[in-house]
Amino acid sequence: MSKTRGESTRDTGLKDKPRRWSKEEWRDAVAEAPPFSVALGQKLRTVREGKGWTTEDIATSAQGYGLGWHRTTVGQIELGKRALSAIELLMLPFLYGKPLVKLLPGEVAHLTDTTAASIDYLVPFAITGEVWDQPGSGHLHRPGRFHFKGQEERVGRFVQALRDQPNPWPPEAVAAHTGIPDEAETKAAKRLDTTPHYVAYAARMTWGHGLTAERDTRLNQRPDTPADRRALQAARGHVTRELINELDPVIRRLEEQRTPTPSKED
Repeated sequence: MSKTRGESTRDTGLKDKPRRWSKEEWRDAVAEAPPFSVALGQKLRTVREGKGWTTEDIATSAQGYGLGWHRTTVGQIELGKRALSAIELLMLPFLYGKPLVKLLPGEVAHLTDTTAASIDYLVPFAITGEVWDQPGSGHLHRPGRFHFKGQEERVGRFVQALRDQPNPWPPEAVAAHTGIPDEAETKAAKRLDTTPHYVAYAARMTWGHGLTAERDTRLNQRPDTPADRRALQAARGHVTRELINELDPVIRRLEEQRTPTPSKED
């Protein structure tokens, strides 16, 4: 089974902002929402059939990645009768040829018996910590966010604790350019006297992916890439320094918009 190649690395599938819900729409959506496993299974089946693949194709691909899946396993997952482990969930893009956010169900689903969520809101929150609302404008259990049966007080304390933490991303950051900083970006932040999140954001805004990915891409494009381990390490360091120099002016522009974190003495 061949995977479809060529999907843009810039397209993460994250939306700029989830839809707005009225209280009545949200109440009805929560009441009718299927369990997450059922909604996920239906979405995976739709993607599989859209590519013209069989359950046997998916199972064979999964076995190639070390998963003990069979045709019946895929069928049980698509029916929502078999939950996925965290590792299996993260490996879905290898099996279906799409980013994970495009394999998740689109609307509202029950995560547990007492918790439901709008998946369009849950995904950016889970990946980037972005809650979309400015401080003071509402809570996570507003219509269209999360439904926590009988847990409003506990959720309120959680949201307040979240808001007390400074936003690590640049002002007006878009979700498509956010990503967990990698080791190279963390090291580069020290040299650039900034934060790993600003380096990670600048890299994705400039190249469409992280610093490590861009470094490896440029190394592979060189006709004289050394085979010796020490020479390769030296070449990697040289390319990294070039990339850091490219990011420097981008980060300076981002830093100019940055709101200083108030000191405890203020």
